[in-house]
Amino acid sequence: MKKRLIALLLAGTMAASLIACGGPSDSPDTTPSDTQESTQQSTESNSGESNSEESTPPADEAAGFSEAPMLADLVSAGSLPKVEDRLPVEGDVFVDTTDAAGSTLEIGTYGGVINLAGAGGSWGLSRPVLEGIIRFNADGTYYPNVIKSFEHNDDYTVWTFKLREGMKWSDGEDFNADDITFWYYMCHLTNYDTKKSWAALKETVDGEDAWANLEKVDDYTVTWTFVNPKFPADFIENGDFKWCWAPEHYLQDMIPDSIYVENPYWEKTGLDDEQVLLNAQAKGIDAATVSDLGKAVAYYWWNEDGIPCLNSYMLSTKEGNNSRDAQLCILERNPYFWKVDASGQQLPYCDEIHFNATSEDGQDQLMFRSGELDIMEVAMQDIASLLADLGDQAYLRELASTNWGSYLITFNYTCKDANYAELFANPSFRQAMSICVDREQVSGLLTDGFLEPGQCAPQEGNFGYDAEWEQKWTEYDVDAAKALLEECGLVMGSDGFYDFADGTDFVLTIYTYTDLGLSTTAYPVLEQYYNAAGIKCATKDLEVSAFDQEIDNNDWYAVLGPHTAVGGLSLKSRVQPFVPIAQSAEWYGEYGTYYGTNGAQGVAPEGDMAKLIEIYEKWNSTPDTNERDQYNLDIYDLHKENLWTIAYLKAAGAYSLVSSKIHNYPELLVSDDLYQYQNIVHYWTLFKTE
Repeated sequence: MKKRLIALLLAGTMAASLIACGGPSDSPDTTPSDTQESTQQSTESNSGESNSEESTPPADEAAGFSEAPMLADLVSAGSLPKVEDRLPVEGDVFVDTTDAAGSTLEIGTYGGVINLAGAGGSWGLSRPVLEGIIRFNADGTYYPNVIKSFEHNDDYTVWTFKLREGMKWSDGEDFNADDITFWYYMCHLTNYDTKKSWAALKETVDGEDAWANLEKVDDYTVTWTFVNPKFPADFIENGDFKWCWAPEHYLQDMIPDSIYVENPYWEKTGLDDEQVLLNAQAKGIDAATVSDLGKAVAYYWWNEDGIPCLNSYMLSTKEGNNSRDAQLCILERNPYFWKVDASGQQLPYCDEIHFNATSEDGQDQLMFRSGELDIMEVAMQDIASLLADLGDQAYLRELASTNWGSYLITFNYTCKDANYAELFANPSFRQAMSICVDREQVSGLLTDGFLEPGQCAPQEGNFGYDAEWEQKWTEYDVDAAKALLEECGLVMGSDGFYDFADGTDFVLTIYTYTDLGLSTTAYPVLEQYYNAAGIKCATKDLEVSAFDQEIDNNDWYAVLGPHTAVGGLSLKSRVQPFVPIAQSAEWYGEYGTYYGTNGAQGVAPEGDMAKLIEIYEKWNSTPDTNERDQYNLDIYDLHKENLWTIAYLKAAGAYSLVSSKIHNYPELLVSDDLYQYQNIVHYWTLFKTE
């Protein structure tokens, strides 16, 4: 998706760059056969019905499987089993044929290193490589990933996971149902992982928290049983249920008796706290307390070298390269990775991923220019100059934001002053506030023309994207805006500004909070347009705690840059931004307080605000994914109709420059926590050419 500034300044450069780049090819070298269809398309997991089918078709049996030369050398030397013995059994191998946007992957070549900037925080090393229970596509559909399939009984009280027979940990040990029961009963229910909070696995029974009963059916089948129905929305989709396994063969001597919870599968280890800390230290893991140790080995395990994993790459054990804080942190190829490409080549293609720490501002750009980095996150304002300098050496990729636009203004529909509450509730007022602003000029003044004009709506690539909605009320027309304001009953005063019909002054006080800096950047730009339309304005800029307090007290009129804006991935990710069910988002104010307190406080929703809640309750009570998606769209339709929040520009995404040597880096992706951010790129499918 080319942005205006680049298109105007760099049309020639971009054309050459995109032709030469290593992005998805229009004519890939190998086209999968009919039996090698897209992994994503071969599943029905997003239908909400049982998915007992294989999650992937088998690779071409005649072609067999092949592997990276470095692994073939180890096989020849007798230090590694042959590739067929390292992969799951026939039919259970995962065949990766399309990227998360649905484009066919090029068949890659082996070798090389993917060079990235420093890993950053605790999740940094996991972002490119973490493998979860399911995997999401960019459009919100999903399919079984580590597990082979999942299904449920008729009343959604029993969920069954089937595993991939013959699948192995990165150290070659079998991965099976014991690793799941061990994780659940020895690491999770004990809170050893410090995350005994995953909503997917708990419910309320007789007013108390209760936990799913996990049973091992056989070595490759487990069931999760609940007292109440556990619908897909709360279980497999968004219950924060990232994984449900741990390598029991490696961690068992690091589980102390002090945290033990009685269970049918695992006995006490007989180890005290001091002994498990010593055992961990012998494996190179230093922790001051059992709690610290559990969090390190059972939650942030990708940051500890030597812990077996199921990821495509694993942390190196080489001293000096085995820490996310190292100058050069290395992730090495997992020789037992359980995915192959359409021709049967075991993934990943590249040998290693390198995280290169940078110590100075701009050092990453210098390293990218010199070829020391292959993929680099880049600020919006730097894109044009970098592309101009790099020419066909790089191409731009954007992970679309889930935000509904930029520079948003919303109003207090439960304002204590009845004149303002009535005015804000009138759609004509909101339309006037939208069309009185010249978005083209705002784009130039605030983003140097990079962000295009747009409305408060899902961005392209997101669930519910609607091109008509994105452009609703965006045509600049001051005279039409004034006519709309007069339709609302406002009367032009002698000072050139509108008053209420009862003669009282109308002053739109716009609240901002200091952290965003909008009072000195966006507000002065927008104020001139509001004034030209006859709207007198004032601004009130507060520290965020004071800002939130005034919102909570219902002492406000309008907000520029809401603290909790409308928008997001979808209801699958979070409900509160879209529906007034809590004291959370400014755009619904005290309507949300009413629902969240069962009517004890706040203001009872009316009209379309009430309809949002009605539809949400239907969404929440149906197990069918297709029905929930339609209810989600029905909620979106109400937002489109009302535009309770106005945006002036489209949302900024997350931008990366990618070396033209890198192939299979997708287009039209979406950045969100549910998608694990960079994880949606699928780094194990990237390959590098010289």
